[in-house]
Amino acid sequence: MNGKSVLRPAIVLIAVLTATVAWPQQRRMGGIRPPSVTDDITPSPSRSLNRKMLKASYEQLQKDVQRLSDLASELEEQVTITDDEDVLSLSGVKKAEEIEKLAKKIQNRMKNL
Repeated sequence: MNGKSVLRPAIVLIAVLTATVAWPQQRRMGGIRPPSVTDDITPSPSRSLNRKMLKASYEQLQKDVQRLSDLASELEEQVTITDDEDVLSLSGVKKAEEIEKLAKKIQNRMKNL
């Protein structure tokens, strides 16, 4: 056996022993902390709050879209039952305005999601 082949495992062994002895000392002194798998998984409180806000905003968006659909159906029904094509009901005009406002609200909410 030559000197290099004996020396190499000895160096590795010394490096490993030094690292295992130094690691607890560095931790106690506030130096290096061990890597943690949970660091990447556990959400921070602000991230959790953001997720809740996004979820609430998305749920409100779904309600608004359903309401928009209902209003559009009601307006369509009012227009089809009107006998006179020259005159539309005032409630139909107000419903169209409500549809327009709700559509803008939905558009802004979707831009912010």
